[in-house]
Amino acid sequence: MSVAVIMAGGFGKRLWPLSSLKYPKQFLILDERESLLQASYRRASQFFGQENTYLAIRRELKEELFSQLPSLSPENLILEPEGRDTAPCIGLASVWIRKRKGDVPMVIFPADHIIGDEERFYKAISVAAQGAEKGFLVTIGIKPTRPETSYGYLKIGDRLKVIDEISLFKVERFTEKPSYKKAKEFFEQGSFLWNAGIFAWKPSTILKEIKKYLPSLYEGLMKIEKALGTEKEKQAIEEVYPLLPKISIDYGVMEKATKVVSVSGDFFWDDIGSWKALERIFPEDEQGNIIRGLVKEKETSNCILINREKDKILGTIGVSNLIIINSKRGILVVSKEDVQKVKDLVDELLEDEDLKRYA
Repeated sequence: MSVAVIMAGGFGKRLWPLSSLKYPKQFLILDERESLLQASYRRASQFFGQENTYLAIRRELKEELFSQLPSLSPENLILEPEGRDTAPCIGLASVWIRKRKGDVPMVIFPADHIIGDEERFYKAISVAAQGAEKGFLVTIGIKPTRPETSYGYLKIGDRLKVIDEISLFKVERFTEKPSYKKAKEFFEQGSFLWNAGIFAWKPSTILKEIKKYLPSLYEGLMKIEKALGTEKEKQAIEEVYPLLPKISIDYGVMEKATKVVSVSGDFFWDDIGSWKALERIFPEDEQGNIIRGLVKEKETSNCILINREKDKILGTIGVSNLIIINSKRGILVVSKEDVQKVKDLVDELLEDEDLKRYA
């Protein structure tokens, strides 16, 4: 038996103004069918079963979570008092799963990714879970289709094992968000994969690594685990969790660990890291525009135009290479080359007490 843990507590600042602190990226419905969270839950629950699919999420998002996933059992909810990045989130989920389900393989999914070729996805996940059962730290790697600077990369080494005709390779090193020159070099070499942020391991395996590389986090997690299942559980999480070090699992553990292996995923994957990612997902019109909502454009080319306001029209004349997003929270106008700076704008909003409510 193995279980799924969906991490759904992130923010997605680069998709502001549709994404916000209280309505983050994973809740967005980009394709007019299902939200990113609903799609993640559907995929995981189809493979692992609803009873073995768990959600780790900030407590303040609980109400919106159940509005999107009304069939989710409260028993399958792992609540974080606040966001502390992925290492504390995964650590909390690990002790929580170990207490309730035992030391079973757990597969970790971000809630805000787009996955295509789902049958191939399921096959890679199955192999990852089997690798976790054998004591490996497993990460899913995606074969690059372009020199991408906004993703992390995995340097793949020797083939260690073959499961169901899928190979597990030793990961020699992680490289986080390289320069374009480096990304082009990685792409051309062919021995690098994108780090999809999908992991598999047993609780005991990852906790052993956390103890080694993040001892203060491990110490806090042991205090929480001791209280799980008792009347002091909620109090322990409330008191200890906010004091845990705020760090990602990649920086804190995976870049240092030696038992990391990768399963190469041959399915479509995208983490929708910025508005420009929509160019890889949605078709463009004859002028190279991607248009959603009530929009009237004239002499406009190579733009992304999204209007979520039904009682107002978004009009453009004589512009190109812009991203324009209209929402109740605000209006974003940014050139495509500066799209990564949207996060900086949101950070400035969060620091301003008068503007914080718009973030």
